[in-house]
Amino acid sequence: MENINTVLINENFPQRERLIKPNQIAIQQMSVLQEVKNRKILR
Repeated sequence: MENINTVLINENFPQRERLIKPNQIAIQQMSVLQEVKNRKILR
């Protein structure tokens, strides 16, 4: 997440966006991990 924040700072994103965007990415990553976990359970 720190890397994402650094990129957003370098691209001059406003602070509000720097709070929202990493949160959205984290939620997306958690969803992917949950899907993988669910697939393993189904096997």
